[in-house]
Amino acid sequence: MRPNITIVIPEPYLPLDEYCRRTGTNKETAKNLIKYGKLTIKPKGKQKNGLIEVNMAALTVQALSECNVSLQG
Repeated sequence: MRPNITIVIPEPYLPLDEYCRRTGTNKETAKNLIKYGKLTIKPKGKQKNGLIEVNMAALTVQALSECNVSLQG
């Protein structure tokens, strides 16, 4: 029998400034990662100059998929 692990993502989206503060990532580096599709953000819709929010749920799923973990949602 496989164990079940519950992962809670308390903040599915983080403003870019807060993401950079928590991870120690330079803001320009983070913007480049977004530009090249390496860091997923929440779609801004019609607000092209709106707040940039990093998709922490997508980052969690990506990290788990790199660990040979079976995901069920």
